[in-house]
Amino acid sequence: MENTTTGNTTNISVIVQHSDINITLDGTEYVLLPLLFIFGVIGNFVTIAVMRSPSFRTLPVSKMLIAMSLSDIVLNLLLPFNKPIVRQAIGIDIRALSSGGCKLFFWTYRFTKTTSSWMVVLMSMERFVAVWLPIKAKLVNTDRNVYITTAILCGALAAFFGYWCSWADQIIDDSCIVNSQPAGFEHLSEIFLLCGVLLYSVIPSIFLVTFNGLIVYKLITMRKKIAPEGKNNSQSSAHLAPPLGCKRPKSTVNSRTTIMLLSIAISFLILVTPNTVAHFVMFFRKEAMFETMDPVMASLSETAQIMEQFNHAIHFTMYVVFNKRFRDGVFVIFKAKKSHQNESSN
Repeated sequence: MENTTTGNTTNISVIVQHSDINITLDGTEYVLLPLLFIFGVIGNFVTIAVMRSPSFRTLPVSKMLIAMSLSDIVLNLLLPFNKPIVRQAIGIDIRALSSGGCKLFFWTYRFTKTTSSWMVVLMSMERFVAVWLPIKAKLVNTDRNVYITTAILCGALAAFFGYWCSWADQIIDDSCIVNSQPAGFEHLSEIFLLCGVLLYSVIPSIFLVTFNGLIVYKLITMRKKIAPEGKNNSQSSAHLAPPLGCKRPKSTVNSRTTIMLLSIAISFLILVTPNTVAHFVMFFRKEAMFETMDPVMASLSETAQIMEQFNHAIHFTMYVVFNKRFRDGVFVIFKAKKSHQNESSN
């Protein structure tokens, strides 16, 4: 009897602890969800405006950033409806209004989040070519190649997720259940879920570690070669410095762009990894990612979703922090808007 009592006490203690954790996470989400939603949507719209400005428009990477920002905007609009606190607040699962709407919701959700991941990969590939093959960069990193690669990528992802959603996502008990594993599709559901996780995070992470590792190695090697020359030619370099008001050397601009894109890749690896872990844990436990009732799994799922939302909301901040050229572009946009408002009022 004593062992049973001790066991029950331990179980109750664990449940209470997990309840406290869930309450804390819910409170955190009440604060972070609207902030990340507003900041993510507005920040990505500003990013698109900056990328369309004359100073960025000619860069092939600007097209990738626009595509990623569009994906992040749509994803930020969808993410709240996966949150239990939002569904409880509005009293209905918006995703479950119709069978077609349920499938369309999760098709869009999967497509945009995976497209965003692969845009980060394409940007890393573009920087890899620029750093390692600067002579061939103009031939490889062209707008035409960006458009073709993006079209092929989006077409393949759209087809893959379209077929998956056609049978995997269903309305059960007035809730839209992702990858519900209908009868006869159990094994196929598991295969597609694993493929989806691989496409969303695992494969992009491998590419990012490889390309960015090589980029960092090359930049360190170049810096070591340049440092001794800089000491020996400090006087002559002073004479070669561009006059005030002139454009900076292209190498300086490229290095700053590289640093900015490296920061995006690193944030992706840090913020998306928990979501990958959560998906694999849910897979092996046969739990639904957004509908699990297990307190531990619910805590893991909510934490992973918060970090995922961070990943799709903070890109604008990273651009501002790590790239002066982008900061100047933001300043020009808001200055022009303010001037236009003053002229209208006058």
